Formats: sequence, C-alpha cells, structure tokens
Amino acid sequence: MNISQTPVRGALTLLLTLPLLLAGCNERNAAIASAQAQAQAPAAGARSVAIARGKVEVQGGLVELSAPADGLVEAVNVAEGDTVKKGQVLLRLAADAARQDSAVAEAELKAAQARQQAQAVKLPAARQYAARLAEAAAAGGLDRQRADDAQQAARELEAAVAVATAETQVAARKLAQSQALVARLSLGSPVDGSVVRVAVHTGAHLETQSGRTLLVLLPNRPLQVRAELNESFAAAVRTGMSADVSIDSTAGASAAPRRAKVVRVASVMGATRLDDDGSAPRAGQRVVDCFLVFDQAPAAGAQEAGAWRVGQNVRVNFHE
Repeated sequence: MNISQTPVRGALTLLLTLPLLLAGCNERNAAIASAQAQAQAPAAGARSVAIARGKVEVQGGLVELSAPADGLVEAVNVAEGDTVKKGQVLLRLAADAARQDSAVAEAELKAAQARQQAQAVKLPAARQYAARLAEAAAAGGLDRQRADDAQQAARELEAAVAVATAETQVAARKLAQSQALVARLSLGSPVDGSVVRVAVHTGAHLETQSGRTLLVLLPNRPLQVRAELNESFAAAVRTGMSADVSIDSTAGASAAPRRAKVVRVASVMGATRLDDDGSAPRAGQRVVDCFLVFDQAPAAGAQEAGAWRVGQNVRVNFHE
C-alpha cells in the first residue's frame, strides 16, 4: 500500500513546488530587465540634448606595420589572434649576407684594437727614453742630435697611436651599422596587444617603397568612442558632458549601454566617415567629431558576453 502511494506523493510535491520555481525565475528575469532599464536610462534629472552615431575605437588607433627593409621573408612568427608582447619578433627577413658583413666588421674591429694596443703600449717607454736623453744633452753629457732623434721617435709613436685609435673608432662604427642592419631585418612588436591581421607569408619579397601594411595589431589600450555630431547639435555638446553609449546593431540590442564622458569636441567640421557600407554620404552633410571615454572602459578585444569591439557602430545619447 505504501509503495503505491509514493508516486502520488511525488506528483503532489512537484505540483506544490512548481509555482515557487516559476516565481523565482520571473523574479530573476524581472531583476535583469530592471538592471538593463536602469543602465539604459539617463541619470535622474538628466536632460537629453543630442543623439549621434559613432564608432568604437582603441585609444591611439590600431598599429599598422610595414616592411622594415627590402628583402625576402624568412619567417612569420605570428598568426591572427595571437597575443604579443612589446619587442617580440613578429617577422624576420633573410639576413645571411647582413650577418656575414657584421662578422667581417667585428673581425676588423678586433684587428684595429690590437694594432692600437700594440702602439699604445710602446708610448710610455718612448717618452721616458726621450726625456732622459734630453736631460743628458742639456747637461752636456750627450750629443744633442741623439736627444732630438729620441723626441722625434716619441712624437711619431704618438701619431701612430692616434691613427690606430681613429681606425678603431671607424671599425666600431662600421660594426654598429652592420648590427643595426641585421636588427632592421627583424620586425618587432612596438606594443603589447594582439594580432588582428597578417597580410604576408614566408618567401614573399618585400619592398619598403610599396608602403604595404603587413601586420595590424590591436594594442592593449582602453576603448573610446568617436561620435559624429550633426552640425545642428554641435553647439549643444561640450567637454565634460555625460552620455550613454549603446551598440547600434541587432546582435548588441541586449547589451546594456555604458556611461561615457566627452573629453574632446573637434574645432573643425568635416564629412562623415561612418558611411562605410559603400553608400555615398548625403550631399552637404557636415559633422563634428566628438570623442568620449567610458567611465568603466571595456578592454579592447574582451571576450565577455556582449563584448565591445573596435569598429562597432554605436549610438550616443548626450545629456546634462
């Protein structure tokens, strides 16, 4: 009898607890919706003064790298998406000839240093010998010609040391130049960041005159927003004003807006640069660039849900 009642009791328990579970889910959804609504709403008492389109950028911009020198690509050490550190070698050109020239320059420097040292070690004794002969000649105990010859020999040795020293300096500069050329054949990362684009492959021949971008890096710097103010709103926005920034896309509709502050308003007008879909901008439309920083800046390339990415279109609601 007890065994037959167990399923009935379990069903009754489930029916009793189900409303509580549904109520908990409803409360959680309501809390999320409330939080998003609070984030989207301007601060209490704030008055909206302008709305503008904009684009997410990284402070200082993306880093574009071109060929460091003419030559053949020996190795590409990174791929798109890789994290890199400042100074890390990203690309290396064939440098066999440059390394050989550097080795020759190093050998020439060592030879020049040896000659300079060989001459310099003789100089103190030559000076001392000339001084003793000069004293003896002054005392009348030695022929004056011998003293003069010793002085001349000391001066010639001093000149030889000076020449050897100059040759050593020239050889050192040649070595530095050859080492700098070897270093130029390696392209290092100027910043900490990540690789956005790789447009080069092993075996490619590079020319500096082409100016072609080989690698694009996203530096580890805070994100900012460049908004384009219509000229009719330009006078209403000023430095220090607060704003709400929201992602202008269907995919980002659920992401809560972020608070931002105006840090600079351009002093000149120009044509819009946001019409990057191939359509021509409207004739006569003039805009003023306005730059904003986030109160809590999202990291560039963050992989969090609803991540803010460089190049995203946004809408900015300015208020005071």
